[in-house]
Amino acid sequence: MSALKRIIGWIMISLIVQFAGLFYIDNIYLANNAPVKVKKIEDKSSNKAKDAEVAIPENAQNISMSFDGKYAAYYDEDILKVVSTKTGEKKDIYFQEGVKVSYYKWISDRNRMLIAEKHSTKNGMALRLSYYDIDKDTKEEIKDLTWADTESEVESIEISTLTNVIYVKVSRGSGRSSLYWINIMKDMKKPYTNDYFIGDIRILNYEDKLLYEGKTYNRIYATNVNNSIKVDGVQVPKLLGVDEEDNIYIGSEENGNIVKVYYGNIEKPTSEWKTVELTETIDKDDIYISKKGQIFLNDNLKGIIKEASTGKQTAYKGTFLQIYDDGVASISEGKLQKTELK
Repeated sequence: MSALKRIIGWIMISLIVQFAGLFYIDNIYLANNAPVKVKKIEDKSSNKAKDAEVAIPENAQNISMSFDGKYAAYYDEDILKVVSTKTGEKKDIYFQEGVKVSYYKWISDRNRMLIAEKHSTKNGMALRLSYYDIDKDTKEEIKDLTWADTESEVESIEISTLTNVIYVKVSRGSGRSSLYWINIMKDMKKPYTNDYFIGDIRILNYEDKLLYEGKTYNRIYATNVNNSIKVDGVQVPKLLGVDEEDNIYIGSEENGNIVKVYYGNIEKPTSEWKTVELTETIDKDDIYISKKGQIFLNDNLKGIIKEASTGKQTAYKGTFLQIYDDGVASISEGKLQKTELK
């Protein structure tokens, strides 16, 4: 019996010690009236530096943005100007006397542009392709393209940096167009086309194929492919774009506006392509296909860009200019505006 009492006694002592310790911790060591200082830590990495104010001259032509929005370019008084939207630094790209810029285009994944120059030769006018590297501030000639009369101009350039192939579309005064293919070795040829009257063109990223609109019969073709790309029920197909996965986007035009968008890979039958129903008909020129395959619809009157699949809207100021990788470029009161896409 005495042994049992001793055990009970030790248990009681242990409980008293534990309760005393808990009382000290709760009421003294962790007392609520102890002064506490809180310091707010800001994540400065999320604060983006403000862009510089970039003024765009009233007479500026062919205003365009680089793929990442870091640079803007425009043609003014026979000088091609490139402006950093981050610092406001401006670079002038000069040309030899008698040389005019026929067309220029930013490359889709780097700060470099392709420039088509119209210049005089012993035999008359000619078109030449060059490139300008912004980071290195260097300009180099690529290839002499073809002869040119007063009405001949380069109308479009498409390039794939994966296949290292360039396609150049030259429009003639008769309404006809010619295509020129150039590779990294500067070899050039004229690919066969199913139509001499060519509309919009788009290049695939992973395969050496150019998609183009044939205006004569309202068809869409691909180089090195005999048959046209047909979508059941679409009488007037319009080529809208190609995404980074080589999905082709074709719009169904009715009464001058696009009512549906079909997209898929050229290797699959169009019956397996996906369809996007548009809530409102829209002009082809107001539809933009992003690298990621987003379908953006521009409402000039409201100043709103809407993504077709999600309905997300991005409001911008002034006159719409273009969509680049992460934003919308516009001009308001003579100043370049950049608005991040939502």
